[in-house]
Amino acid sequence: MIATLSDEIADLFRQAEKRPLVADRGTNPVLGRAEIERHLPQRDPFLFLDRVTLLDFDRHLVVARYDLTRAAEVFAGHFPGRPLFPGVLQIETIGQAGIVLGHAEGGSVVDFALTHVLAARFIRPVPPGGDIEVIAQSVEDGLFRTIVGQILRDGEVCAVAAVSGVDG
Repeated sequence: MIATLSDEIADLFRQAEKRPLVADRGTNPVLGRAEIERHLPQRDPFLFLDRVTLLDFDRHLVVARYDLTRAAEVFAGHFPGRPLFPGVLQIETIGQAGIVLGHAEGGSVVDFALTHVLAARFIRPVPPGGDIEVIAQSVEDGLFRTIVGQILRDGEVCAVAAVSGVDG
């Protein structure tokens, strides 16, 4: 079955393809790695958030960062000679940011399950070095919680994804 995007989610996805979803993304950590680990079940080497710089509960939005030097082994194998951060891990990063947001808003980490990748677009490659920034916005969509998120590098949109899941 092919999932269709609601008008609200499709509009948000199209906006996310063009520019960051939020201008003021914060610079100081609101949550550090230890606090993030309290919100997520993932651990190294599969934890792709180092710090959260913005939690906006009114807009259901989170901004986080990840130091790509932590993914050295991923870059070594994807791809030798032209290393890139895999698209599937960019989607995972967006999902992790959405889970942090949902848990910080009072949801349950244990009971959340990702069920759909509704849409994804990879606009620019993400080579090693530096940080990536992830912006994720949560939208209630019937029984599902949909996260529309972006991966940014140096302020430019590199990837956009819409993922859905359910709370237990």
